[in-house]
Amino acid sequence: MKYPFALAMLPLLSAAYTVDPPTTTAPDTIEDCTLWAVATATSTCAELIEQGYGLTLDQFNAYNPTQAAGCNLTVGNSYCIEKNWSIPDPTPTPTTSSAAPGPTGPTTDPATLLAICQAQGSYKEYCPRCLDLCKYETTYIEQCFYSIFGFINRYDSECWQHGGHDCANLAVDRVCPK
Repeated sequence: MKYPFALAMLPLLSAAYTVDPPTTTAPDTIEDCTLWAVATATSTCAELIEQGYGLTLDQFNAYNPTQAAGCNLTVGNSYCIEKNWSIPDPTPTPTTSSAAPGPTGPTTDPATLLAICQAQGSYKEYCPRCLDLCKYETTYIEQCFYSIFGFINRYDSECWQHGGHDCANLAVDRVCPK
């Protein structure tokens, strides 16, 4: 092979964004942007924000820090209007023992939970990771897993619609963190 160094450098040449922007962006735009809007001569921040699904001004400014000072859009530039396929950031797990106690009371045994979860069909390979979310449910266990799988499906679908990869695992990581 004549160019091993060049091949080794290829990953460094790939885009830094989750979904590549259609045009130029500011260098401090977030890297996990998954939906872009391109500013025109008549664009306003409000119009770009409206293109994002449920996007707030604070989110728009956080995704696009350079323009946050006064909504100074550059015609032809791309602005991020969606982060990580709208999948919420995972809830941080407490690192100290001073955290408030979780739910208490009767629990359903893990074998029963696993059987009920796997009977739900979709995403059943993720049941072992999601069991804890329904362990305090003793009456409506099926509905608990149905809700969990509904959230996973929503995030999985949003990811795929925006050209994502490994969407099911990303969605499960958000709903049933390891």
